[in-house]
Parts: sequence; C-alpha cells; structure tokens
Amino acid sequence: MKLPEVLAPAGDLEKLKTAYMYGADACYMGMKSVSMRVKGSTSDIDEIEEALRITREQGKKLYLTMNIHAHENKLNFLDKEIERLKMLKEKDLVPDGLLISDPGILMTVKEECPWVDIHMSTQANTLNSAACEFWAKLGVTRIVFGREVSLREVKLIRERLDERKIDVELEAFVHGAMCMAYSGRCLLSNFATSRDANEGMCAHNCRWNYKMFDKKEAAVGSKKECCKTKVATSTDNDEPDSGLKVYLEEGKRQGEFIPVYEDEEGTSIMSAKDMCMAEHMDDVIDSGIDSSKIEGRHKTIFYAAITSRIYRQVTDLAAEGKKPTPELLDLVESINTRGYFTGFWYGKPGAEGQKYSGDRGDYSKKYCFAGVIREVNGQEVKMEVKNTLRKGDRLDVITPTKNIPITLDEFKNAVNDEIIDAAHPGQKFTISFTLPEEVEVGYVVRKHL
Repeated sequence: MKLPEVLAPAGDLEKLKTAYMYGADACYMGMKSVSMRVKGSTSDIDEIEEALRITREQGKKLYLTMNIHAHENKLNFLDKEIERLKMLKEKDLVPDGLLISDPGILMTVKEECPWVDIHMSTQANTLNSAACEFWAKLGVTRIVFGREVSLREVKLIRERLDERKIDVELEAFVHGAMCMAYSGRCLLSNFATSRDANEGMCAHNCRWNYKMFDKKEAAVGSKKECCKTKVATSTDNDEPDSGLKVYLEEGKRQGEFIPVYEDEEGTSIMSAKDMCMAEHMDDVIDSGIDSSKIEGRHKTIFYAAITSRIYRQVTDLAAEGKKPTPELLDLVESINTRGYFTGFWYGKPGAEGQKYSGDRGDYSKKYCFAGVIREVNGQEVKMEVKNTLRKGDRLDVITPTKNIPITLDEFKNAVNDEIIDAAHPGQKFTISFTLPEEVEVGYVVRKHL
C-alpha cells in the first residue's frame, strides 16, 4: 500500500524543524515576493538555504511557493526569485518542487530553471482529469487539487490518468482553513481593506466578528459608511431591486457600517469551518493521492507540531487498518478552530460547513498553548512561556509519539532561579521545572483549561 506523504506548513525555520520533528515527510515554505502568504510566512534566501540544508540532512522534502496571480509589476520580483533559485542550484540545494498557479510564471520558470519540478497550486483550481493532463503535458509534475474536489472525483481522476498513462502526482488538502471563495480566489479583502488576497495579502475578512443592524440603526450610529458595496444583479441600479439590506459592523471597526444585501440565496460575507480528515485517513489513502496537505503557514509552532503528529500517526494507523486513538482525537481538540467538518471530500457541504454564531468559538475550550521546551538538562527543562501559567496548572508535554502529563507544582524564573507562583508570556520569558522523564528541545506543551 502506497501512503501519501504528510505535508506540513512551514512559515519559518522553527516551524519547519518542528514539523519534521513531529513526523512530517515534507514541508512547504514561501518565497518572499511571489507567495500567497507574504505576511509572516515567507522566507529570504538565507532562510530558504538553511531550510534546504536541514531538509537534506533529515531526508525530507521541501517545496517552495511562488503561487501568486501576478500583475505585470510582479514580474520584476519573479526575476529576482529566479536568480535566487539559480544561486541555490550552484550550492546543490534544489527545492523538491515549486508551487505555481500563474501560467506566465510557469512558462518563465520552465525556461529559466528547467531542473526544478513544478507543482500546480490549488490556486489554479484544477478539478478534473483533463485539466491534470493539460498541466502534465506542460511539464507539471504534481497537481494540488482545488478544495472543491470530492473523494469520488479524486478516485475517478486517478483512474483516468492511469488509463491515459499520464504520469503526474496528486495532492489534496486534509486539514485547515477553508475559503468561502472558490479555491481561495476571493476579492473580499480587496473590497474592504485594499489588500489583494490573490497576491498574498489577504486580511481574512471572512473570519472577523460582525454585528448586524437594520438600515435605521446603522443610520443613527454610523459616523461613516464604509465600502459602498454593490451586489451583482440584473439591473444597473446602485442597489438590488429586491431582498433585505442590512449593515454589518466589524468588532474592531466600530462606527463603520458595511452594507450587505441578502436575498433568498443568503449573504456573501460568512465564515467556513475548518477541514479535518483525521478520522478518515483510510479514505484519503484509498483515493490514490500522493500527498496529504495541511494548511496553515500563518499558524503557530504549536499548530505545526500537533497537526504533523496527528496526520503522521493517523496515516500510519490507517495503513494498518486501525482508527485514530482517543489521544489523537483529543489532540485535534487542542488546536484553535472555527469548528471542524470534512470539506468537500464527501460532497458539497451544506450548513454543517458554516460557522454560525453559537457554534464553538475560535479558541479551544479545553487547552491552550503553554510553551516550548528551549533547554534540557536531564529531567530539568527550561520552557518559553506562551500563555499565563500558575502553580497547580495541569500540563501535557506533547512528544512526537505520546503525551507526558504533569502538574506544575513548583517552577522557577529561569533567569534568576527564583521560585514563583505565576508566569506570564513576554519576550521569551522562561521558567524551569522538572519532568518525570527526559524530553527534547523543541517539544511543545499544552495547558488544561
């Protein structure tokens, strides 16, 4: 049985190392000026060089993203990134693939860097076998499906490609945030904040918290009416000729009211739950994909660790015909989420894929990120604090294979060895304490709430 690789997000070097430590087979990392996640999740050439060295030493794989939809002025940045790729080749550090969505970037990279494998990004919206064959004939070695492709379709695409002897790998998302736009092609961020989602600067407006007002309330409270929105209709009027007009006020932009038109089809501003296929990896394996992808280059090292361990272990268990353990399912609940569903894997989702008010919130009610082990001396450790800790708190050290539960009976300020009763997150504030067994630097720790 061929198992899909576990592909984890790496927004920086620390997340890359963490994902590898917790079982990821491969990571993907952004190139600075041509990546879909430019804020806090792209790397300069020195960091990419180091990431490739680490990857080679560990026998893993690293893919670099160049997946923006490029306006003309972005081609200048592309030239610089190509020069960086050539510099890496001179050092025998060729990435295992480049994620691309723009045909022009694809053409240029194939001409200038023919030694690099090309992966067609999910942003290209590839949904069928004919499109896969089209890209394969242009030299693409892997297709990352749009999130809208179902399990049934993945199997059918795999079968048809095999029948036609089209040699191309297939990759699909198994965990992470879902866009409310088609395969992430969203203009809501451009509309509300002038940040282009398709050039890597999405403001994630669909995740914001909104209050809803009718026209009268908005008119009384508004100091300015932002975003004079117009919904596409069959008329040329400034407003739809039917349906309900309401106003949304975002939590951090009080006094600014966004007009929204709602008809029998609903409204365009909403938030999806997060995809989670941890309990269904047997189906994912059976689909025939080559890589199972975890979304989240913006997420924390805690997220990188937890998701890498979960999908490493559930994949291995599924290969043995076993279901996820209760411990692994509990780990799934450690991650901050808008609630889980299975995306489009089992067909087009309905209301179960939406996060409505009253659903579980964005933050775990059971756990939070306590810290990261930074130094180890036998069973004595120093931990960087990520959330407030107090004497008596129950913690779990999350290793790549198991959890180590402890109660924080006594701990010290790691700087001066003073015994303290509380520790608050600051600039790498660290505490020291003793564990029942030895662990490794880089392990993450969660706190029971």
